[in-house]
Amino acid sequence: MPEGDRAPWARVDDVPWQRIVSPLAMIIRGGVRHLQIWKCTSASERPCPEAASACDRWHSGWFLPALCIPQERATALDELIVTSADGEHLPVHTRNRRDARRTSYVWALARDVQRWREITGESGLAPASSPAENEAVTYTEQVLDSSCRYGEESPHSSGPRPQRELTSGTGLHTFDDAPDHTLLQPTRPIALRLSPRERLAVAAELRCPPWEIGPCALCATAIHRYGPRSPKVCSGCRASSAPR
Repeated sequence: MPEGDRAPWARVDDVPWQRIVSPLAMIIRGGVRHLQIWKCTSASERPCPEAASACDRWHSGWFLPALCIPQERATALDELIVTSADGEHLPVHTRNRRDARRTSYVWALARDVQRWREITGESGLAPASSPAENEAVTYTEQVLDSSCRYGEESPHSSGPRPQRELTSGTGLHTFDDAPDHTLLQPTRPIALRLSPRERLAVAAELRCPPWEIGPCALCATAIHRYGPRSPKVCSGCRASSAPR
Protein backbone atom coordinates (compact mmCIF):
# COMPACT_ATOMS: atom_id res chain seq x y z
CA MET A 1 0.00 0.00 0.00
CA PRO A 2 2.04 3.02 -1.24
CA GLU A 3 -0.14 5.57 0.58
CA GLY A 4 0.71 4.08 3.94
CA ASP A 5 4.41 4.24 3.11
CA ARG A 6 4.34 7.92 2.19
CA ALA A 7 2.33 9.62 4.92
CA PRO A 8 2.16 9.18 8.73
CA TRP A 9 -1.61 9.58 8.90
CA ALA A 10 -2.36 6.62 11.17
CA ARG A 11 -0.88 8.14 14.31
CA VAL A 12 -0.75 6.02 17.45
CA ASP A 13 0.68 6.65 20.90
CA ASP A 14 4.46 6.58 21.33
CA VAL A 15 4.82 3.27 23.18
CA PRO A 16 7.76 0.88 23.80
CA TRP A 17 8.25 -2.22 21.71
CA GLN A 18 6.86 -4.40 24.53
CA ARG A 19 3.48 -2.69 24.09
CA ILE A 20 3.63 -3.06 20.32
CA VAL A 21 4.13 -6.84 20.45
CA SER A 22 1.63 -7.28 23.28
CA PRO A 23 -2.02 -8.26 22.60
CA LEU A 24 -3.20 -4.80 23.75
CA ALA A 25 -5.00 -2.84 21.04
CA MET A 26 -3.19 0.22 19.63
CA ILE A 27 -5.82 2.92 19.10
CA ILE A 28 -5.34 5.26 16.15
CA ARG A 29 -5.38 8.83 17.45
CA GLY A 30 -5.48 11.13 14.45
CA GLY A 31 -5.49 9.27 11.13
CA VAL A 32 -9.08 7.98 10.92
CA ARG A 33 -11.82 10.59 10.48
CA HIS A 34 -15.60 10.60 10.06
CA LEU A 35 -17.75 12.90 7.93
CA GLN A 36 -19.89 15.37 9.85
CA ILE A 37 -22.55 17.66 8.33
CA TRP A 38 -24.35 20.24 10.45
CA LYS A 39 -26.38 23.45 10.28
CA CYS A 40 -24.52 26.38 11.84
CA THR A 41 -26.98 28.01 14.23
CA SER A 42 -26.75 29.55 17.68
CA ALA A 43 -28.00 26.24 19.09
CA SER A 44 -25.35 24.14 17.33
CA GLU A 45 -23.05 22.08 19.51
CA ARG A 46 -20.09 23.18 17.37
CA PRO A 47 -18.85 26.75 16.86
CA CYS A 48 -18.83 28.20 13.38
CA PRO A 49 -15.51 27.28 11.68
CA GLU A 50 -15.52 30.46 9.58
CA ALA A 51 -16.99 33.23 11.73
CA ALA A 52 -17.13 34.37 15.32
CA SER A 53 -20.85 33.67 15.51
CA ALA A 54 -23.35 31.35 13.85
CA CYS A 55 -23.66 31.94 10.10
CA ASP A 56 -26.91 29.97 9.46
CA ARG A 57 -25.21 28.01 6.68
CA TRP A 58 -24.25 24.35 6.36
CA HIS A 59 -20.80 22.96 7.06
CA SER A 60 -19.14 19.60 6.48
CA GLY A 61 -15.76 18.25 7.48
CA TRP A 62 -13.71 15.29 8.67
CA PHE A 63 -13.66 14.94 12.44
CA LEU A 64 -11.94 12.67 14.96
CA PRO A 65 -14.17 9.89 16.37
CA ALA A 66 -14.25 11.46 19.85
CA LEU A 67 -15.42 14.81 18.40
CA CYS A 68 -18.25 13.38 16.30
CA ILE A 69 -21.86 13.98 17.33
CA PRO A 70 -22.82 11.35 18.38
CA GLN A 71 -19.39 10.03 19.23
CA GLU A 72 -18.01 7.33 16.93
CA ARG A 73 -15.93 4.47 18.24
CA ALA A 74 -12.16 4.47 17.77
CA THR A 75 -10.33 2.28 15.27
CA ALA A 76 -7.48 -0.02 16.24
CA LEU A 77 -4.34 -0.17 14.09
CA ASP A 78 -4.79 -3.90 13.40
CA GLU A 79 -8.36 -3.24 12.32
CA LEU A 80 -7.32 -0.45 9.92
CA ILE A 81 -4.81 -2.76 8.24
CA VAL A 82 -7.60 -5.22 7.44
CA THR A 83 -10.33 -2.71 6.55
CA SER A 84 -8.03 -0.67 4.29
CA ALA A 85 -7.16 -3.84 2.39
CA ASP A 86 -10.79 -4.89 1.83
CA GLY A 87 -11.98 -1.37 0.96
CA GLU A 88 -13.99 -0.56 4.08
CA HIS A 89 -11.60 2.33 4.82
CA LEU A 90 -10.38 4.49 1.93
CA PRO A 91 -7.58 7.07 1.74
CA VAL A 92 -8.76 10.65 1.28
CA HIS A 93 -6.69 13.59 0.08
CA THR A 94 -8.22 17.03 0.60
CA ARG A 95 -6.84 20.52 0.03
CA ASN A 96 -7.26 23.52 2.29
CA ARG A 97 -9.70 25.94 0.60
CA ARG A 98 -7.72 28.97 1.80
CA ASP A 99 -4.30 27.64 0.77
CA ALA A 100 -4.15 25.01 -2.00
CA ARG A 101 -0.58 24.12 -1.03
CA ARG A 102 -1.78 22.78 2.32
CA THR A 103 -3.24 19.30 2.06
CA SER A 104 -4.50 16.67 4.47
CA TYR A 105 -4.42 12.88 4.21
CA VAL A 106 -6.90 10.86 6.23
CA TRP A 107 -8.49 7.43 6.33
CA ALA A 108 -12.30 7.35 6.23
CA LEU A 109 -15.09 4.82 5.86
CA ALA A 110 -16.08 4.15 2.25
CA ARG A 111 -19.66 5.29 2.94
CA ASP A 112 -18.45 8.65 4.21
CA VAL A 113 -16.04 9.08 1.32
CA GLN A 114 -18.79 8.49 -1.25
CA ARG A 115 -21.09 10.97 0.51
CA TRP A 116 -18.29 13.56 0.71
CA ARG A 117 -17.58 13.25 -3.02
CA GLU A 118 -21.26 13.75 -3.82
CA ILE A 119 -21.69 16.96 -1.84
CA THR A 120 -18.28 18.59 -2.50
CA GLY A 121 -17.39 17.37 -5.99
CA GLU A 122 -13.86 16.53 -4.84
CA SER A 123 -12.33 13.24 -5.91
CA GLY A 124 -10.25 12.75 -2.79
CA LEU A 125 -7.42 11.32 -4.87
CA ALA A 126 -3.80 12.29 -4.43
CA PRO A 127 -2.47 14.80 -7.00
CA ALA A 128 -0.72 13.47 -10.08
CA SER A 129 2.45 15.31 -9.07
CA SER A 130 2.95 13.26 -5.93
CA PRO A 131 6.60 12.62 -4.95
CA ALA A 132 8.41 9.64 -6.35
CA GLU A 133 8.85 6.55 -4.22
CA ASN A 134 12.58 7.21 -3.65
CA GLU A 135 12.19 10.96 -3.06
CA ALA A 136 12.96 12.14 0.43
CA VAL A 137 10.12 13.62 2.49
CA THR A 138 10.90 17.19 3.63
CA TYR A 139 9.28 19.35 6.29
CA THR A 140 8.99 23.12 6.61
CA GLU A 141 10.61 24.40 9.76
CA GLN A 142 10.66 27.77 11.50
CA VAL A 143 13.75 28.74 13.44
CA LEU A 144 12.98 29.55 17.06
CA ASP A 145 14.52 32.53 18.84
CA SER A 146 17.09 31.03 21.21
CA SER A 147 18.36 34.36 22.61
CA CYS A 148 18.89 34.46 26.37
CA ARG A 149 17.13 37.43 27.93
CA TYR A 150 17.88 36.65 31.56
CA GLY A 151 18.28 39.85 33.59
CA GLU A 152 16.48 42.15 31.18
CA GLU A 153 14.31 44.68 32.92
CA SER A 154 11.49 44.84 30.39
CA PRO A 155 9.36 41.76 29.72
CA HIS A 156 9.65 40.11 26.35
CA SER A 157 6.91 38.36 24.43
CA SER A 158 7.61 36.21 21.41
CA GLY A 159 5.82 36.78 18.15
CA PRO A 160 2.67 34.77 17.47
CA ARG A 161 3.20 31.35 15.99
CA PRO A 162 1.49 30.82 12.63
CA GLN A 163 -1.74 28.85 12.79
CA ARG A 164 -1.15 25.63 10.88
CA GLU A 165 -4.58 23.98 10.88
CA LEU A 166 -7.69 23.48 12.93
CA THR A 167 -7.36 20.58 15.35
CA SER A 168 -11.09 19.84 15.40
CA GLY A 169 -11.78 19.15 11.73
CA THR A 170 -10.16 19.13 8.31
CA GLY A 171 -11.48 19.38 4.77
CA LEU A 172 -14.12 21.90 5.86
CA HIS A 173 -16.75 22.98 3.29
CA THR A 174 -19.60 25.46 3.58
CA PHE A 175 -22.94 25.36 1.71
CA ASP A 176 -25.70 27.93 1.41
CA ASP A 177 -28.36 25.25 1.02
CA ALA A 178 -28.70 21.92 2.80
CA PRO A 179 -26.99 19.05 0.94
CA ASP A 180 -29.21 16.14 -0.09
CA HIS A 181 -29.65 13.44 2.57
CA THR A 182 -28.02 15.65 5.17
CA LEU A 183 -28.75 13.53 8.21
CA LEU A 184 -26.12 10.79 8.45
CA GLN A 185 -26.66 7.86 10.75
CA PRO A 186 -23.56 7.21 12.87
CA THR A 187 -21.59 4.34 11.40
CA ARG A 188 -20.14 2.97 14.60
CA PRO A 189 -21.45 5.05 17.50
CA ILE A 190 -19.96 4.67 20.92
CA ALA A 191 -22.07 5.54 23.93
CA LEU A 192 -22.43 4.38 27.51
CA ARG A 193 -25.95 4.74 28.86
CA LEU A 194 -26.12 3.67 32.49
CA SER A 195 -28.50 4.74 35.20
CA PRO A 196 -26.91 5.84 38.50
CA ARG A 197 -27.86 2.52 40.06
CA GLU A 198 -26.36 0.54 37.17
CA ARG A 199 -23.16 2.59 37.31
CA LEU A 200 -22.80 1.86 41.03
CA ALA A 201 -23.33 -1.86 40.38
CA VAL A 202 -20.67 -1.94 37.66
CA ALA A 203 -18.26 0.03 39.83
CA ALA A 204 -18.73 -2.43 42.70
CA GLU A 205 -18.11 -5.36 40.35
CA LEU A 206 -14.93 -3.78 38.93
CA ARG A 207 -13.83 -2.46 42.33
CA CYS A 208 -13.33 1.14 41.23
CA PRO A 209 -15.02 4.50 41.84
CA PRO A 210 -18.19 5.01 39.78
CA TRP A 211 -16.75 8.12 38.10
CA GLU A 212 -13.98 5.99 36.58
CA ILE A 213 -16.47 3.84 34.65
CA GLY A 214 -16.43 4.49 30.91
CA PRO A 215 -17.03 2.81 27.55
CA CYS A 216 -14.61 0.48 25.79
CA ALA A 217 -13.14 2.44 22.87
CA LEU A 218 -14.00 -0.38 20.47
CA CYS A 219 -17.30 -1.92 21.59
CA ALA A 220 -18.66 0.55 24.20
CA THR A 221 -18.83 -2.08 26.99
CA ALA A 222 -18.69 -0.58 30.48
CA ILE A 223 -15.13 -0.96 31.84
CA HIS A 224 -12.80 0.67 34.36
CA ARG A 225 -11.84 3.23 31.69
CA TYR A 226 -10.39 6.13 33.67
CA GLY A 227 -7.79 6.35 36.41
CA PRO A 228 -4.17 5.20 36.77
CA ARG A 229 -3.19 2.25 34.54
CA SER A 230 -6.74 1.86 33.25
CA PRO A 231 -7.16 0.15 29.86
CA LYS A 232 -8.89 1.83 26.96
CA VAL A 233 -10.46 -1.38 25.67
CA CYS A 234 -12.17 -4.33 27.35
CA SER A 235 -10.62 -7.78 27.82
CA GLY A 236 -12.82 -9.21 25.03
CA CYS A 237 -11.51 -6.71 22.46
CA ARG A 238 -7.94 -7.28 23.62
CA ALA A 239 -8.38 -11.03 23.23
CA SER A 240 -9.90 -10.69 19.76
CA SER A 241 -7.00 -8.54 18.58
CA ALA A 242 -4.33 -10.81 20.04
CA PRO A 243 -2.25 -12.73 17.45
CA ARG A 244 -3.21 -16.35 17.04
